[in-house]
Amino acid sequence: MDDIIKKGTKINQLNFLNTILFLASPLLAIPTIFLGLYKKQKFSLYLFILFASLITYQLVPGDEMDLYQFYRFYKDVHNLSLEAFYDILKTKPDFIVYLGIYLLAKLGFSGQVIFSLYTFITLHIIYLVYNKFALSDKISNKYYLLGIITVFISIELLGLYSGVRNMLAVSILTLSFYLSYFEKNKIKGFTLFVLAAFTHFGVLLFFPVYFFSIIKPFRRKVIFIIYVFSFSFLFLSKDYLYQIASILPLTPVIQEKAAGYLQGLDFIELGNLKSFSALISYKIRISWLYFAHAYIFISYKRNSGYRDLVVLLMCLLNILSVAPDIHLRLTYLVELMFIYLLYYEYNYKYNKLFIILFLGFLIPSFIVNLVIYRVYLMDSLFNQDFLTLIGILMKKVELTFTW
Repeated sequence: MDDIIKKGTKINQLNFLNTILFLASPLLAIPTIFLGLYKKQKFSLYLFILFASLITYQLVPGDEMDLYQFYRFYKDVHNLSLEAFYDILKTKPDFIVYLGIYLLAKLGFSGQVIFSLYTFITLHIIYLVYNKFALSDKISNKYYLLGIITVFISIELLGLYSGVRNMLAVSILTLSFYLSYFEKNKIKGFTLFVLAAFTHFGVLLFFPVYFFSIIKPFRRKVIFIIYVFSFSFLFLSKDYLYQIASILPLTPVIQEKAAGYLQGLDFIELGNLKSFSALISYKIRISWLYFAHAYIFISYKRNSGYRDLVVLLMCLLNILSVAPDIHLRLTYLVELMFIYLLYYEYNYKYNKLFIILFLGFLIPSFIVNLVIYRVYLMDSLFNQDFLTLIGILMKKVELTFTW
């Protein structure tokens, strides 16, 4: 009993220290936040997520960034009547983020607060699901902390700190899959899937995986055969894939989206053609897939419905691998689900080694991410405002919009 009281006292002391340091300077609190994460403290995780969200508060996006367009949307609708806003909303099938911006703007929140809140919600959901796998006595403190780091560096920085909608939809989808499979709450899980689709229309590409893993699950042997067959799509062209998509019973809206992504060169392909370094960067960013495929084949005898779900997600990546833009966007979810799988299978032989190796695979990708967006991040963060919490909160992001 005394040991429990002493442990609780130490935790409270660390939480108090974290709070004081964070209120003074979030940067100063980083070492003690990581100490708290090592001890599996939820309070430290909230501070970690809050720190990551404050980065959004500081960012000054260029006019080529999605976040710039969101700030412009915020300015456009800030003073609109509900009727006028509804006319705009009718043009956006994935309306959730836009509706949130409008409602929060009407409540008096600034754009900086709104977009920081979206970052917080996104990371909170992602780590909420992570904790359901990793916050266990069976998983050591060291590997719990490694998982926290692995999850964060796996996230596409531009998706988190500019795209807003895509990563938010992905986070909702991770919870949808978890509730549907592990808690057998298909109604709540499917409701979240619909919510994710109305957050970003692109997540509808995951519906076949949801259907054949949750609603009408395939047998494991069938899934493995599909998985092996999906590698044949690596050798197809985008035009051939578009021909397949054009004969499917898709809605006009989805057909239009498919044509936009599968006809002609997307911006990743154009970038890869113009720059060899861009091609190398892209290959590094998706290099974790080689590890994931190797892991699935090496451990193919392991049997679980969740593994089958992840394997179907990998099938989808293989099928759409010839369309780099779509492919990269799909990895946002699949990468997280694969990390969750590593922790779900934590007790299997060699899985601790696999966790460490996977982190090693992700580090080059994270470095490439930092290099690509270094100007965007450094110009916004490397200033005296970011040294103190007061400085962060006092900073005003002022943008000039041209129409």
